[in-house]
Amino acid sequence: MWLIGFMLNSAILTATVLANHHESLTLSPAEHTVVRYTNESLIVQCRSPTPDVQLHWKSPKGEIIREHKGRIHIEQTSPEQLKIVFAHIALADKGNWTCEAAEGGLHSKSYNLIVYQKITFTENSTILTVKEGKNATILCEVKGEPQPNVTWHFNGQPISVETSASKFRILADGLLINRVTQNDTGEYTCRAYQVNSIASDMQERTVLMKIEHKPLWTYKHQLSLQYAYVNGTTSIMCESQAEPPANFTWHRNKKRLHNDKYYTIDSDNYWSRLTINVLDHSVFDNYRCRAFNHLGSIERTIKLDKGEKPPPPVTFQLRGFNSNTFDVDVGAQRTQENRGVMEVNGYRIEYMSEFEFKSDAGKWTNAKRKDFPFEDGATFLITNLEPDTVYKMRAASRNLAGFSDFTKVQTYKTLSLEPRSTAATHTTPHGLCGALIALLLLHTQLQRGN
Repeated sequence: MWLIGFMLNSAILTATVLANHHESLTLSPAEHTVVRYTNESLIVQCRSPTPDVQLHWKSPKGEIIREHKGRIHIEQTSPEQLKIVFAHIALADKGNWTCEAAEGGLHSKSYNLIVYQKITFTENSTILTVKEGKNATILCEVKGEPQPNVTWHFNGQPISVETSASKFRILADGLLINRVTQNDTGEYTCRAYQVNSIASDMQERTVLMKIEHKPLWTYKHQLSLQYAYVNGTTSIMCESQAEPPANFTWHRNKKRLHNDKYYTIDSDNYWSRLTINVLDHSVFDNYRCRAFNHLGSIERTIKLDKGEKPPPPVTFQLRGFNSNTFDVDVGAQRTQENRGVMEVNGYRIEYMSEFEFKSDAGKWTNAKRKDFPFEDGATFLITNLEPDTVYKMRAASRNLAGFSDFTKVQTYKTLSLEPRSTAATHTTPHGLCGALIALLLLHTQLQRGN
């Protein structure tokens, strides 16, 4: 009996020691839960208190990891240590990973791997073209773990599906728009939100939707009659909205026009300009502009009739000035002669600094210009000038047939920004002159306001 008791106690003691060995397995890091994003790396070390206990790692599916290289593998750094290495983590790796003794004891250490995936979009196209009247689907397939929430915006404003159910429907992978019109052209933004225990994220992608349609006139109402005078020039504009952008052609009678000594054609995506050099009376005729794409075409005819060249301004002088403004008088008064539709209806004033004038070799191609409508007895303000600067200026009259010859070039200088008290100390007459000019300018502006 004594022998049986001794053997029983020895067996219990041995089992207790082995159990203690297994219970003392340690993991590093020691967290019960480890959180990582996909494509991140991770190393977890399992350690036994003695080198004689053989260890192995098991996946969440219960598979023993035996590989010593690859995306998931083990590394034996010492007899009592076994590492599991994730070169880059995948969503499928989530779950409980267990380190245990190879002899199959009940005691082990495990941790729960939680894997998050940052927001990504499967689509990368940024432009969508849809024919008018068709349904359109703007794709926005979002990937992420946990699954992101998605909202939609049109030109920066939230899309309310509840109030626009007949127009919009949110799909699992995008936004459905019923029977698109030109009003639906614009930017559609898919915004994805994700919140988890370690971070929050928001990503968005924007798609520009263009609606294919035949050309439409930008301006429904346009003058069908224009005037010009012999030895002058005139321009006829043709503007159309279309998707894809329209092609433009110009015709006179049944002949298509091209660039030559009479005509110069400039075109862009949404406009075309025909400039006519009126070398003789033969150019007075009907001109037809045609805008077209693969969905249709439109045409518009403008008649060019003979007009009269307007007379130049009767005068050109300053009524007042300061450091950044000229008040210009061009003698805007109706003449006794009634010129009818050829009456002067406005003026153009061109100006440039003396330095710019010399740099351009006396040419006016790059001059600044301002156009003014006719007002009987009015003067016109040229603003935003540089102080203490000499300017070259000239003016021309305008009527329906074009511009007159320019006046003789005049030279004027703006005032400096020198304080008035200092200027008055040096030259009292100049200070009085400046004050009178300022009062005159104020009076003129008040008259115009009335």
